[in-house]
Amino acid sequence: MAGCGGSRMRRLKSYAAGLVLALGMTGPTLGGAQAAPMPVTSLNDFNSAVGAAPVTTETFSNNIPGAVEITFDSGVVSTAAGGFGDNGVSNGLFRGGLDPNGIFAPRTLTWTFPVPVIGFIADFGRTSALEVTILGSGEVFDIFTEIGAGSGAFGLIDSLTPFRRIQFSVQNSNGGDSFDIDNLRFAAAPSIAAVPEPGTLALFGLGLAGFALARRHGKTRGQQNAAS
Repeated sequence: MAGCGGSRMRRLKSYAAGLVLALGMTGPTLGGAQAAPMPVTSLNDFNSAVGAAPVTTETFSNNIPGAVEITFDSGVVSTAAGGFGDNGVSNGLFRGGLDPNGIFAPRTLTWTFPVPVIGFIADFGRTSALEVTILGSGEVFDIFTEIGAGSGAFGLIDSLTPFRRIQFSVQNSNGGDSFDIDNLRFAAAPSIAAVPEPGTLALFGLGLAGFALARRHGKTRGQQNAAS
């Protein structure tokens, strides 16, 4: 009986090893890969980066009175925090104002997208000290520096780590910034059930093959024990 128990234990270990190889090897490709956000300053670069991902465009065609929280026609929610100031839509533009001290305007504006996205881009105007970050990324971008001027297209791409929120703020060394934004575009993240990469499929196949061999080995040992 002891030999039979040892055989079962070895078989269970073989099955576990096969499952780890078959299932665990997909982890780094599907969930473990990370990439820093990448700035883009042209619509062509944005379109190339997002590929076939569905893109929603917000033209700010409908006026929205300024408030602490407003919702664009596209479903994006803009929330002001730390003060009072511009956070509204008028004359075809989003009008924003920020103050690092939160005295004359909010300290931050947070935009929450209605779906996880892999990128956004918009036309920024009158920026001088405006910064933006993907919340949780730890990386802040100076929009004026990236564009090289006070007005122009700017966006962020992160195709490996979809995000829902971006936050605007201003540099502490400046008294504040008022700006406008037009033609916001954001690309929805692909479904999690996307087709794995060829390398992942190969590793998955090897794992299944190992599992099948381990099972066949276990059956053979069982038949030999029964015959003896």
